[in-house]
Amino acid sequence: MQPLGPHDPLSAGRHRLIALIGQGAMGRVLLGRSPDGRLVAVKMIHRHLARNPEFRARFRMEVQSSQRVTGAYTAAVMDADPDAPEPWLASVFVAGPSLREAIDQSGPMPPGGLRLLTAGLASALMEIHRAGMVHRDLKPSNVLLTDDGPSVIDFGIARALEGDTQLTTTGSLVGSPAFMSPEQAEGRPLTTASDVFSVGAMLLLAATGESPFLGASTPQTLYNVVHNRADTSRVPPVLRAVVDACLDKNPAYRPTPLQLLESVEAVTARPGWSGAVRQQIVQARADAQRWVMLDGRMPEPEKRRQPARGAVIAAAVTLLVAGGATAVLLTRTESAPDPLANKTLELSDEQLRLVDTCQLLGTDVVGTLGHSIEPMLTNSSVCHTQFMTADGKKPDMTVSVGTVLGGQAKESGISVVGKPVLDTTTESRSCARGIALRAQPRIGVEVKIGLADGDVCELASTVLQAVVTRLTTDLPTVSVPKQSVVRLDPCTSVDPAIIETAMGAKADPSPENIHSCTWKVSGHGLVTVRTAEEPRVDDNSRYTNIVVNGGTLGDLASTRITTTSGVCTTIHLVRPTIEDRGELITVMVVRVGQNDIEAACAATESVLGGVVDRLRKY
Repeated sequence: MQPLGPHDPLSAGRHRLIALIGQGAMGRVLLGRSPDGRLVAVKMIHRHLARNPEFRARFRMEVQSSQRVTGAYTAAVMDADPDAPEPWLASVFVAGPSLREAIDQSGPMPPGGLRLLTAGLASALMEIHRAGMVHRDLKPSNVLLTDDGPSVIDFGIARALEGDTQLTTTGSLVGSPAFMSPEQAEGRPLTTASDVFSVGAMLLLAATGESPFLGASTPQTLYNVVHNRADTSRVPPVLRAVVDACLDKNPAYRPTPLQLLESVEAVTARPGWSGAVRQQIVQARADAQRWVMLDGRMPEPEKRRQPARGAVIAAAVTLLVAGGATAVLLTRTESAPDPLANKTLELSDEQLRLVDTCQLLGTDVVGTLGHSIEPMLTNSSVCHTQFMTADGKKPDMTVSVGTVLGGQAKESGISVVGKPVLDTTTESRSCARGIALRAQPRIGVEVKIGLADGDVCELASTVLQAVVTRLTTDLPTVSVPKQSVVRLDPCTSVDPAIIETAMGAKADPSPENIHSCTWKVSGHGLVTVRTAEEPRVDDNSRYTNIVVNGGTLGDLASTRITTTSGVCTTIHLVRPTIEDRGELITVMVVRVGQNDIEAACAATESVLGGVVDRLRKY
C-alpha cells in the first residue's frame, strides 16, 4: 500500500480513506474505514469513464446487483455512490495475498490448499449466480486468500464496461484473456458456465504454477483458449476429472458450481493453506494494521519502522504456529473490545422491513463458524441456506428478521444485548433460537438449524449472537426504489374506508408480522394485506392470471386463487427483482357466513387498488 496522493479524496461517503491499495485502467482502490471501525476497499472509478451516461447507468445497475451477493467466499459490497463525480463502491476489505501473488511467491498448492480453494470458489460462484449475475472477470488477481478460504472480489463490475467501444479501446475485450472462457474470447453470449471455465483455469494454475493458456501475445492466448486443450496431467488425480470438465470447450458439458463443490469430498487431505501462504496472510494483515494506525499519515522511513513491523509479523506467525487465534494482530496485550458492550438492539419497523437477511449469512457474519451454500431469499424477512460447519456437517439454516417467533419461546438461560435468548423450536430434529423485539405480536430475530444429526442448539445460539452483532453494529439493508412495496407499512397501506367497505363494518388493523397486517371483525370475516419480495406465482398452474380493475394497476401480472369455502386471494406483481422473485402485494379476504366467492374477490381487488394508490403517492 501507498500513502494517499495530493489529489486523492479523504473520504467516500461515510468511509474515511487511509491509503492507496492499487490502481488500474478502470480506477483506483483505496483502503477505508467505516464509522464502526470496519475496514473497506473502496473502488473509485476514473472521471473520464464517469462522464459517459451509459457507463453510469450500467455501473449503477451492476452495483445494485452486486449488493445482493452476500454469501460465503465473496467480499460483500457494503456501500456505493454511482452518482458521485467519481463513482465508487465499498466492499468488505480482505487482508490477504491474491491467488496470483500466492502462486508466484509460494509455488503450486498442495492437495489441502486445492481442496479449500475449490470448495471456496464453487461456493462463491453459487452466491454470485444466485444473485442473477455472471462475474465475467474471474482471474487470480480477483481471488484473495484468507484464513477462512478464498474470497472473490469485483463481481459484476466488468459488465459496466462491456459493449461500449467509447469506454474501451477499439476491438478490446473486457476480461483477462488467459482466464476467459472460449465463448467470451469469441464474443458470444455468456452464461454461468463461463465462470466455471475460469475457475477451472485458476485451479490448474494453482495445481501446477502455470497458466494453462497463456501465450506470447494476446491473440495467441485467445487462440489457445478457443482451440487448445489444457494439459492437466500434473493435477492431482482426485481433482483431474473435474478440472477437465470445467475446461470443456462446450459450456453444456461443464459442471455446475454445486457439482464442483461436491467433488471436493473425494479429496482426503485436510483443507488448509501451506505454511508459506499462511505467512503471507499474516503479513498482509500486519500491513493493513500498520496503515490503520497511521490513519492516513505519511509513514516513517522504511529503515526506522522495519524492525517494529517485523516484530509484529514474527509474533503473529508464532501465534499461528502455536495454534493461537489466527485473527490476532496486536502490538499490545490488550484484549479486543466486545462489539456489543453497553449496546442494545432497538430497530424501528421501517428498519426491520429493509433488513437484508441474506447478508446476515455472509462470511463477515458467520465465516468463523462455517460457510453458507447458496443462500436463497425466501421472502423479505427470511433467508434459507444449507450451512457447512467446520466439522463437515451440512445442516439447513434459516435466518428470519421481523417474523413471529415460534413455539412457546421459553428462555434458554442466556442473553444477548440485554435480551433473553428464547428457545423457539417447533420441530423435531431441529433447534431454533430467537430474541423478541416486539411483544404484541411477538416478533423478533430467529435462527433455525434443521435436518442435522446431533445437538445443534449451541450452533443456533452462536449464529444468533453473530447475527445480532451485525444488526447492532452495522445494519445490512436492501437497496430498493422509493416506491417499493418492501418499504410499506401494511397496516397503513390502504385507506380505512376501503377496508370498511370490504368488511361491511369498521375494523382496526392488527399487525401479523413486519410485512403483513389483518383487519378482523367478529361475524364478518377478515382482510389480510402483505407487502414483500417473494417468489412469483404468475407461472404457477394453481393460480389464475387476471386483469384487476380494468388494467389500472399496470401491465404487470395479477393472479388469483380461491377456495371452495369462499376465501379469495389476489396477488399483484409490482416489480420483478431477480430470478423467480418479485415485489408482490397480496390481499386475502375471508367473508364469514357468506359463500359468495365473487364478492370476496371483488373486495380483494378494491383493497389491492387502494394499496397501489398509496404506493404511487410515495
